Amino acid sequence: MIGSGSLTWDVKNTIEIHNNNSKILEKCVESVREWCANMNFEYQFATHDLGWNFKFKSKNDKQLNRCLQNWHYLPRAGFDRVIYLDNDVFILNKKVDPPYCKFGMVERLGDQVSFAKYYYRNTAKWFNAGVIIMDQTTCSDLSKWMLEKIALKNRSYLFKDLPREESLLTEYCAFNQPIKLDPRWNTMPPQSPKPVYRTAKFLHLLGPDKLKTLRMCPEYIQNKVFPEITNLGKEAMQKRVTG
Repeated sequence: MIGSGSLTWDVKNTIEIHNNNSKILEKCVESVREWCANMNFEYQFATHDLGWNFKFKSKNDKQLNRCLQNWHYLPRAGFDRVIYLDNDVFILNKKVDPPYCKFGMVERLGDQVSFAKYYYRNTAKWFNAGVIIMDQTTCSDLSKWMLEKIALKNRSYLFKDLPREESLLTEYCAFNQPIKLDPRWNTMPPQSPKPVYRTAKFLHLLGPDKLKTLRMCPEYIQNKVFPEITNLGKEAMQKRVTG
């Protein structure tokens, strides 16, 4: 968790949103820590800011620089498998073991797909970077590739058009096709119908307002991730009444 710990393009978040984000991210991080302990996985959590100051011309270069530092911290050797998780991922089932694969991610749906297809042929897909399962060889290759691309001034046309981490990842995937994982391993509320949650293992709370994203989920998921959400609802109702 580098800086505020979450990439958001909105630099005008209210104090209330910031505070709720912090509480929810703490729940997410704790869920991953407990899962790793339960599965006997080695757990690593990067927090040190390397002070990068690359000019990306994005909506929030400061946060994008922090987000991209994650690639510096991924292991270069010593593991059979590496499971990369964003810090807004909550583990819903602490006893699950994701599939072994050379390189796997969950496909992201939405407007970004048209960017991928425009720059990298019509068969290109847009994968979400919040959950990446890979073997050590892929992890080493992808980390090296990402760090080289980040430092280049002459980056890809896709990244120039849409400067974000997943643009670089989309470019890599155009030449190193990943396995498309089942959405249960990266369930994203903005694109997940309610029945999907029945089998969800990893919940990914995308977006600048984590509470707003969480409220898109079924109520039993909301309470599992953030039990305090019920009290927040009551507080909001009281404010409207007294306001």
